[in-house]
Amino acid sequence: MYQVIIFALLFAGISSGFITFRIMGMRMAPHFGVLILALIATAANIMSGNVTLNYVAVALQVLTGISAYTQFLPVLRDSFQTAPLYACHLSTVTVAAVLAAASVPL
Repeated sequence: MYQVIIFALLFAGISSGFITFRIMGMRMAPHFGVLILALIATAANIMSGNVTLNYVAVALQVLTGISAYTQFLPVLRDSFQTAPLYACHLSTVTVAAVLAAASVPL
């Protein structure tokens, strides 16, 4: 259940992130690479239901959230006035990372 919700959030993150990517340029390329890999791994996990693939997908989902903040931090620190432009994307990948951590079977 969590993985389907995360898949939807990652898919929404691509569209909201594309606008941010256009504003910030190629500095966001590492984050979007991880985002696309997480989307592919999540789709494969949903299709197969493999436990090992679940851990790979969760790791990439959490890494997506971390990479967003590491890429956005210089912009947020230097020009706080533009922070509302990035709020949608940051909130989307943050919720995806939190749900990814919650989806790990104990």
